[in-house]
Amino acid sequence: MNYRILFLLSIFITLISCEKVTIEDETFGSIQGTVIDSETDLPINNANITTTPPTNSILTEDDGTFRLDEIPVGSYSIQARKNKFQNNSVSVAVREDQVAVANIVLAPEEEEPDTTSSDAQNPE
Repeated sequence: MNYRILFLLSIFITLISCEKVTIEDETFGSIQGTVIDSETDLPINNANITTTPPTNSILTEDDGTFRLDEIPVGSYSIQARKNKFQNNSVSVAVREDQVAVANIVLAPEEEEPDTTSSDAQNPE
């Protein structure tokens, strides 16, 4: 009889000491924006858009716009890259069922002077 009481007591203690663990549903939002040339204020198409932490990698549309959907809620750095432009990034906070705006301005890379000119002086 003492064993039954001890067994039931141990089961009761085990059940009371267990914590209820709940798994929260992951929530999502979106990021949208436009990539613009700093000198001309014109949109930049086919700029590569990436996020940190990583989610997706996409290219901007012809009008310089982009949109990333189903992004987990949190803080992100959005990077834009395009040949002949300096890379740039902005930070955004993605909130549940909302659209974070990430407009990015890219400056054209400065052209380096041509040092292979045919008019170079020849030592005499």
